[in-house]
Amino acid sequence: MSPTSDESSAQYILGVDVGGTFTDAILIDTQSGELRRAKVATTPEDQSEGVLATFGELGIAGGDLDVFCHGTTVGLNALLQRRGASVGLICTEGTRDLLDTGRLTRNPRDGLYDAAWKRPQQDRPLVHRRHIREVPGRILYDGTVHVELDEDAVRRELEFLREEGVDAIGVCLMNSYVDLDHERRVLALVEEILPEAYVQSSSFRPVVGEYTRTAGVVIDAYTGGVVSRYMNRLEDQLRSAGFDGPAVIMQVNGGVRTLRRTVESFPAYTLESGPVAGMLGAEHYGTNFLDARNLVCIDIGGTSTDLGLVVDGSAQGVDDWEVEWALPLGVPAIDVRSIGAGGGSLIQTDEMGTLRVGPESAGAVPGPVSYGRGGEVPTVTDAHIALGAMRPERFLGGRMDLDVEAAAAAIGRLAEQLEMDPRQLAIEAVHLMNANIEAEVSRMVFERGVDIQGFALFAFGGAGALHAVEVARMAGIEEVIVPQVAGGFSAMGMVTAPPKVEAALSSVTDFAALDLAETTKLFDDLQQSVEDDLVAQGVEREEIEIERSFYGMYNGQSFSNELALGDWPLDAGALERWKSSFDELYDRLYGYSAPEIGVTITTLRVVGTGRQRELTLPTLEDGGREPPVAALAGTHPLYLRDGRSVEAPFYLRSELLSGNRIAGPAVIEDEVTTMVVPADAEAAVDSYGNVRITLK
Repeated sequence: MSPTSDESSAQYILGVDVGGTFTDAILIDTQSGELRRAKVATTPEDQSEGVLATFGELGIAGGDLDVFCHGTTVGLNALLQRRGASVGLICTEGTRDLLDTGRLTRNPRDGLYDAAWKRPQQDRPLVHRRHIREVPGRILYDGTVHVELDEDAVRRELEFLREEGVDAIGVCLMNSYVDLDHERRVLALVEEILPEAYVQSSSFRPVVGEYTRTAGVVIDAYTGGVVSRYMNRLEDQLRSAGFDGPAVIMQVNGGVRTLRRTVESFPAYTLESGPVAGMLGAEHYGTNFLDARNLVCIDIGGTSTDLGLVVDGSAQGVDDWEVEWALPLGVPAIDVRSIGAGGGSLIQTDEMGTLRVGPESAGAVPGPVSYGRGGEVPTVTDAHIALGAMRPERFLGGRMDLDVEAAAAAIGRLAEQLEMDPRQLAIEAVHLMNANIEAEVSRMVFERGVDIQGFALFAFGGAGALHAVEVARMAGIEEVIVPQVAGGFSAMGMVTAPPKVEAALSSVTDFAALDLAETTKLFDDLQQSVEDDLVAQGVEREEIEIERSFYGMYNGQSFSNELALGDWPLDAGALERWKSSFDELYDRLYGYSAPEIGVTITTLRVVGTGRQRELTLPTLEDGGREPPVAALAGTHPLYLRDGRSVEAPFYLRSELLSGNRIAGPAVIEDEVTTMVVPADAEAAVDSYGNVRITLK
């Protein structure tokens, strides 16, 4: 391999996605379409070790690569496990309890009727109330300074936080989106008094909404240092390995950004990088290699299941992504729902003695019982092995030994406790996990108001194809598609994702009083900022595509909706077109509009996107309906949903050709995933090697 200095002519691109159990890598030759895959155990204590281990599995050195693309769970794990920084928050006098009061809503799923329910910040605080410090000073909604900032008070509070040993500071003052001057003065004092602390403020996205903005600042303060240290360490290791090209990381907004620019701005953009990459990959893959523009996506790994929708060729997004319920990051993002359901999900009983699967996971360490690393509680992976769907000698292409007897013994112990047959316990555990996934699919579809008639279920991740058919049947979906690179598909999504930068600011204005010249100036300034950021990352200015939008609401409402704007430069008729488009948007979203009511504009937004990398994938030769003899790897007992055991044929995916059809019950084996074709379904292989399973 010979690297090139120009990313636009890059040939060898590596995407590495770190999951809770495994780290997946995809190496692509963008000119020939050659594709190599690797899967290694995730190294939780230092994820960069697992990342670098994929180089050896792929037989490459850092100097062989032109571009490195990455997704990590470092920040998300720190947040979910509450292992982030010790945070201090500087806020405006009188707003100390903002994070505790939240939006004054209750969790409709878990807390609506629970008298003991607590808000996330109260139950598992990111910043303890003792470390939330109020300072005098107030800027009004129109930018007027009502009370000057008391810098002596700021000093006292920062010195207190220093004595408390905090290592990260969040700064979020009332109405600072209008004027950041007070926050800048606080930041200068932080630099003086706590120079080693990680710091985040409203400047990352100065928009209206005190709670959302404060939550975003705190989340980044809590995780930013962890993520930054990891990315700095990874970048050093990549350079030591001989890689000198661009290293980019996936962001929640559906684009990539260089490691350096991410560290310098808002590391929390990486919190859901792996699952978001999967959705971007599904968007690109469905349009270019499947002719399927409507997909329900399920990405099942070792620890979680990530869900999303691709509608009319676009991965669906949200304006205000939440890490957990009522903990908003405060930025637009690709809509990915995650639940604790994966191959490593623990099979156990709840406090009532009822069978339960997840959300707890065995993770990478110790992993499932069958991994032989000290696990004692059976997992869903152990259940699949007991049911015959996964042959131990073929797991990870035979590179990893599995302890089948230990897995069977663990399932047997739990079955004895529940007075069940061990096989039936394994069947019910898999079915229960499928039911949990389908329930989340149905909730997602209902909340987005999407009719999934005619959609296909797009299954990826190492365990996606093991569960896809039953989930599809429960959801009323008639086709399951397993891409050629199902295991590690999120890594492929990173390779296709374009560079993307977003900038926004709030200028709360009555629509009727909008000054077009001033609005144009604000948009132009945002665009300049976005373009400069992308150019600093190596994107050619003339390649950047710009999208402008505003958030608005009918007067008297408390929530905004985003309206994309396409008319530039502006003319005298722009306002009338915007108002008409806003009414149409509202009618489309909510089934009614109110043209007679005025509109308030809250936020202006500009998104800049670089060129998306187009992939070329090799095609398979036509092999006719019958699979070649070399594809049949033998037969093996397989237990079906109804408890029957059949001697099912096992096929090697690597030997299948375009046009081959396989009637169930059967199993198709890949090095990094396994596909179960039940008795009432048929699988067909298309020209790109995708397996399309039709339910009868």
